[in-house]
Amino acid sequence: MYIFPRQFGFHNVFTSIVDRKTTAQKFQDYTNRDEEIARHMRSDRRFLAQGVPKIPNRLRGRAQDLVRRLQIRHHRCSYIELVRHYCPSPLDALRKNAQEKTAPISASRIVPGQVTDGISSKNLPAAVQRAPQTQTRTQGSCVFEIDPSVPVVDLAAPLGHVSAFLQAGLSKVIPDAFFGEDDDLRHNKALLAKKVHHFIALRRYETMSLHELSQGFKISNLAWLQLPDRNGQRPSRNETLKQLELFHELLYYVFDSLLIPLARNTFYVTESSSHRNQIFYFRHDVWKMISERAMSAIKDGMLEELKVGDVQHAMGPRRLGFSQIRLLPKGAALRPIMNLRRRYPTQQNQKILGPSINAMLAPIHNVLKLEKHLKPSNLGATLSSVADIYTRLKEFRSHLPSPLPRLYFVKADVQSAFDTIPQQAVLKLMMAIPSHASYKIFKHAEVKPGKRSSTGCSLTVHDDASAATKPPPKPVRRWTATAYPSDESRPFLQRLEDSSETSIGVAGAGAVNQRKNTVFVNSAVQGRHDTRDLLHLLAEHVTENHIKVGKKVFRQRQGIPQGSVLSSFLCNYFYADLEAKHLGFLRDEDTDSSRSLLLRLIDDFLLITTDKKKAQRFAEVLHRGVPEYGVQVSPKKSLANFAVSVPSGDGQSVEMATVSSGADFPYCGVLISCRTLEMKKDCQRAEQTANRLTTDAFMIQSHLMFYDTSHNSLATVLETLRAAFRQTALKMWAYMRSLHRTSRLRPGLVKSM
Repeated sequence: MYIFPRQFGFHNVFTSIVDRKTTAQKFQDYTNRDEEIARHMRSDRRFLAQGVPKIPNRLRGRAQDLVRRLQIRHHRCSYIELVRHYCPSPLDALRKNAQEKTAPISASRIVPGQVTDGISSKNLPAAVQRAPQTQTRTQGSCVFEIDPSVPVVDLAAPLGHVSAFLQAGLSKVIPDAFFGEDDDLRHNKALLAKKVHHFIALRRYETMSLHELSQGFKISNLAWLQLPDRNGQRPSRNETLKQLELFHELLYYVFDSLLIPLARNTFYVTESSSHRNQIFYFRHDVWKMISERAMSAIKDGMLEELKVGDVQHAMGPRRLGFSQIRLLPKGAALRPIMNLRRRYPTQQNQKILGPSINAMLAPIHNVLKLEKHLKPSNLGATLSSVADIYTRLKEFRSHLPSPLPRLYFVKADVQSAFDTIPQQAVLKLMMAIPSHASYKIFKHAEVKPGKRSSTGCSLTVHDDASAATKPPPKPVRRWTATAYPSDESRPFLQRLEDSSETSIGVAGAGAVNQRKNTVFVNSAVQGRHDTRDLLHLLAEHVTENHIKVGKKVFRQRQGIPQGSVLSSFLCNYFYADLEAKHLGFLRDEDTDSSRSLLLRLIDDFLLITTDKKKAQRFAEVLHRGVPEYGVQVSPKKSLANFAVSVPSGDGQSVEMATVSSGADFPYCGVLISCRTLEMKKDCQRAEQTANRLTTDAFMIQSHLMFYDTSHNSLATVLETLRAAFRQTALKMWAYMRSLHRTSRLRPGLVKSM
C-alpha cells in the first residue's frame, strides 16, 4: 500500500490533487498512511470477513514476495555501520580510542593521511581534536573540540562518500529481482546508481523529474511486472503502459520513501553562505558537535528559555505562532537564520495549516511600503536595491565641479545588525511612522505569459513543426496587495492608471507602464486595519518572538527576527534615525567645495565625500560604536581609499584596510571608480561558477547602470560587456558539463546560438 498506492486507490502523486490546506509542500507527505489505510480496511469486505486485505491481482505472487523481502532486508540492514564505512569521520577513531582507554585524554589531532585504528583519515579535514588534558572521560563519553580556523564546510562528508553510502543502502535493502536478471539486472542497477549520484549532486533549487529518472531502464523482462498467463507473448500497448505505471510507482517510492529519508536521517543537509547553491552533507554526530557551541552562544546572548507554564499562558492571546531557527555555515562560523514562513497546524484543527508568521505580518509590510513612498525622507540614505546606487551616484556627480575633485571613500559594515538592534528603541521609533489612523488593503492578480524555454532557437531539426506543436508557456499569476489610506475610494482601474503618477499606487502594484503584457484582475478581497492593532501586532512580533528549538521554546530577548518580512524595514528606519542624530555633520555646510553622499544597503554603509575630515570623522563615529543603537563595526571588514586610523575594541587605534592606488572601490557587488565614479560589475565575487548557474545570468548583469554612456565611459561599458559575455560563456560551459551526455546539445547548435 505504501509502494503501490495507486493500485489500491489511495492518494498518490500521479493522479491525486494536493490539499494546500494540509501541506505547504509541492507534494503530499506519504510518511504515514495509517489513517488512510484504516479507512480503506473499514470498507474492505474481505478484510472484515477474513482479516486479510484484498491485494490487486497485479501485486500478488512475485511482487508480494519481493515486498516482504524488502521489509526483512530493511530490518536486518545496519545503516550505522554502512555510514561509518562509506562516510568515515575523525570522530569515529577518536571515539573508539576514548572507549578503549581509561587514562585521561591527551590532546591529539587527526591530520590528513594519518591512520588510526585501521581507519584512514586521508582526505579528512584537520579540524577535529580532543579536549585538553584537564578534561577526562566520564561514562564512556569524550569531549571534542573544533579547530576554529577551519571552515565549517570542510567537516562535511565528501559528495562521493555520501553517494556511495546511499547506493550501498539501497542495494542492501532492495531485492535484486525488482530490477531483473543477468544483463538487465546489471544494467538497471548501474543506471540506478548513476541516478542516485545525480540526485545527490543536485544544487539548491534544481529538480529531477520522474520522467528523467525513469529514462534508460529495461523493464520489458521484469518477471514481477508480467502477467501470469503471458506465455512469451509480446505485451500489448495497454499492458506496456501498465508495466510502466507500476515501475514508476516503485521508482517514486525508492527515492521519496527510501533514499530521501535515509539521507535526512543520516545527514544534516544544508547550503552555505559562501558557496551559494552548493549542498553539503554533514553526518548528524558531526553537525551536533559543530552546532552545540554555536547554539549555546546564541541561547546565552540572544534567547531566553520559557517555562512550560509561560508558553501555555502566552499562547492564549497570541496571534503569531512559533519561529524555527537553523544554522547556516559561513566560513569558520555558523550564522543563525530564522524561518518565519513555516505554517503550523491551527489549534482548532490539527490537520489544517494556519497562515505563517510572515503572512500574518503582510498588512504591516504593505503599510510600511506605502509610508516609504509617502515619506521617503524617513529612510535617510537607505537603498531599496543595488540599482539605486546608480541613481544616487549619477545625481551626486552632477553636482560636482568639473574636473572632479579628490574623492574619499569609506565603507563600514555593522556587526550582526539584526541581532543587536534594541527592541524597545526600534518599537518606540516605529510608533511614529504610520501617518494615518487606519488603512485599506486591496488585492489584485497580475497575469502574464510565462517564459519560453528558448528564444528563436529550436533544439530539433524540424523547426516549423516543433514550433507549431510545442505548447505555449503556462501563464504566471501573482497576487499583489496594496495599502492605501482608509479614505481611498477610487475604482480599481483609476488606481492602476494613477499608479505611474502618484506615490501611493507605486507602493504595491508598481507603475502600469512597467508591466508590459500583463492582465490586471481585480479582487473583491480587501481589508481595513486599524493602526493601533497593527502596531500591537508589531510589538508582539518583536518582543515576543517565540522560537522552537527541539522540544524547548525560547523567546528572543535581543534584536529583531532576521527572517521576518519586516526586518529590512525595521533596520532601515532604525539606522536612518542613527544617521539623523549621529551623522548629521555630513549634511552640514554641503557646498561645492564640500559635498558628501551617504549610501546604506541595510547595514552596509558607504560614504563618498570631497572632505577628508568628514570621511575621517565618519569612520571614527562608527568604529567607536553607538551603544544606544547596538552598533559595533569591525575594522577588519571596513575599507577606505586613503589612510585613516580608527578606534578598536581595546581602546587603541588601528589602520583601516585600503584599496590599492588606482583600484576601483567595491560595494555590494559593484565596483566604483574612485576618480570618475564610473560603475562596473565586481567579477571577482563571481567565483564557483557551477554553483551560481541561472538562465537569467546575462539579464542580471545587463542593468542600465553598467551601460549608461552618459555616466560611464565607452571603454568601461565595453569592458563590462566583455566581462558579461565571458561570465555567461563560463556559466554555459558549466551548465553543459552538468547535463547528462545524452541531454547535451550538439557543438554546432551551441555555436549557432
